Formats: sequence, C-alpha cells, structure tokens
Amino acid sequence: MNSHIADLKERIKNKLPELTASQKLIANYLIEHPEIFALSSIRDLETTLGTSKTTIVRLAQTLGYSGFQELKGEFLNSMRKNLSPIQHFKTRLDHSDVSEDMIELVAGQTLDNINLSMDLTNQSDFNRALEMIKESSYIYSMGMAISAHLAEITAYLFSRVSLNSQALTYGALTFSEQIINMNQDDLIIAFSFPPYSEPTIKAAQYAKENDLKVISITDKPTSEIVQYSDLILQVSVESVTMANSIMAPLVIIYALAAQIGLDNKQKTIRTIESLDHVRKEH
Repeated sequence: MNSHIADLKERIKNKLPELTASQKLIANYLIEHPEIFALSSIRDLETTLGTSKTTIVRLAQTLGYSGFQELKGEFLNSMRKNLSPIQHFKTRLDHSDVSEDMIELVAGQTLDNINLSMDLTNQSDFNRALEMIKESSYIYSMGMAISAHLAEITAYLFSRVSLNSQALTYGALTFSEQIINMNQDDLIIAFSFPPYSEPTIKAAQYAKENDLKVISITDKPTSEIVQYSDLILQVSVESVTMANSIMAPLVIIYALAAQIGLDNKQKTIRTIESLDHVRKEH
C-alpha cells in the first residue's frame, strides 16, 4: 500500500496546478485514509466529503485512471493481502455479486493456494523440516484461532507415525509459560497467519531466546514470526470466507507425516498395531 500512496502523492504533486479546491480535498482524503477510501463507494465519498460524483471521477481521470472504479480497484488490490480474513470477507460481501458460484469459487481458491504453496515450499526446506522433526525428542505445535486446529491435527498425525507430539493449548498457561520446561532437543512447530496472533509470536521469540528450535508455517517471508524461526515453510492461505484457508498448510503437514511414516516404516507399523489393539480391547 505504501508504494501506491507514494506514487499517488507524486502524481498529485505533478497535477497540483490542475486540481480544483474540491479535487484537492478528495486527494488529501485519499492519501490520509487509503483503507477507508478503498472500501468506500462513490456515494459514501460524496456524503463524507460533501462533493459530487463528477468531481471524484474527474480527479481519478486527472491522476491517470479511466475513472473512480479503476482508482479504487488499484487500492483494493494493493491492500488485499494486508486485510485480516474477516475484513477481506467484508470487502467481498460489499463488492461481490450474490449470484457467484461459491463451490467453484472456494474450490478454485483452494487449488490456487495449494499450487502456489508448492512453488513457495522448495524440496530443500521440506527435507530440512523432516530432519529437524526426526532429530527432535518431542514435537510441540501451536497456533491461535483456526491455527489451533492445525496444531491439533499436526500432533494427531505425528503421533500416528510414532513421534512424540503434543499440541499446546492456550488457556490457564500461555504458550510462553508452557515452553519454560522444554528441552533444547525439542521442536516447536508454529502456525502464524493474518492477523498474526501475538501469543504465538511472543512464544516463538521466547523459544528463540532460549535456544529452542522453531519451524514456522506462515504466509509471508516478512511475517514477524520469521525472525524467531530456524526454518519457515511458506504457504498461501487466501480465502473467500471469514477465515484463512487451511488447505495448503494441511498438505504440508500431511506430506511431512506421510514421509516420516515411510522413513520409519517398522516403527510406524508397530504404532498402528498398538493403536488397533487399544481400540479393540478398550
């Protein structure tokens, strides 16, 4: 978003002699409140700024756009990845056609996320994650909101392939407090997606300060948790709903569990047989 604002400021500076007093008012509002502008209709802006639709359209054209919708669309696209899932969903509700085929839309987005994540996660990082997991005495997973379910699934799958694994729950004890008694040969797998919960980031920071290994599964190489991680696995979690998509992270977790099960075949078979026995007898 900042690059677009900087570009727009330069355009306004160059076009300043051509702008009317009303256009200058709109231009200043656009620069000072880009998020509100991106989510506003032209009628909203007319009411807020006490100006006319024609004036808004002419300003957009003066700045090099075909009209208001093109100018607004550029801001929407630039801020899209910085919105929380709920804000993103509200934007879609405000600007989407109710006749959209949601099954096709969600399925298409899921496939896009998985394909993009396959490009983002290279084989070298995947292999390194495998080695870190295998070399650890105990694997802890953590995350907030929908990421808490990813942490639970991780612990479930890893325990099925003979690994000592547990999902941390955020309740009476914070994540950081639960890390206190961990050993340096333990491993933490952290899930961090928009809006990037502070307890998860703080726990990763505490772990890093105490020489504990952290693998972060996140959506951006610039996520705050990256600086506290020994390894990141980048995935796409774009969603058309009010929550981040978990499909691409699940692919990564399932792939890790499957590969570990294959590499530790005999031990995994014994674990499966023991689980079957427990289910039958108890």
